Amino acid sequence: MPNYGDPKYWDKRYQEQENATFDWLEDYTSLRSLLKDLIKPEGRILILGCGNAEFSENMYDDGFENIDNCDISPIVIDQMKARNTTRKKMKYDIMDVRAMTYADNSYDLAVDKSTIDALLCGESSFYNVALMIKVTDTAMRG
Repeated sequence: MPNYGDPKYWDKRYQEQENATFDWLEDYTSLRSLLKDLIKPEGRILILGCGNAEFSENMYDDGFENIDNCDISPIVIDQMKARNTTRKKMKYDIMDVRAMTYADNSYDLAVDKSTIDALLCGESSFYNVALMIKVTDTAMRG
């Protein structure tokens, strides 16, 4: 079984699958109506562990333009930046979800479709998930 909890696993995966995309669990279409109920198009959105998914691109194209994406893999962040040069307002940051440096109260919605699952596959899994939730909560608007 792959070691989803190891950042090196993700760098290798994204390097080997440079032009691929993969949406874990659900895609934007399946969650669209729920998201439209949760947040207005002008809301600030944080995608945790964005990977190479088309999720945030589809959200952006549907009118949600204030999207910040983060991932621990610099390889996938570079790929996503290159792939999304026309989506001018969307941002991509290399960041560990356990130690994010976004300003407090920056976001209206955080989306995680499988980053917690990946953390649960690594060492100190419950502690790492708790760290992710704590820093995500700090970045959210109350």
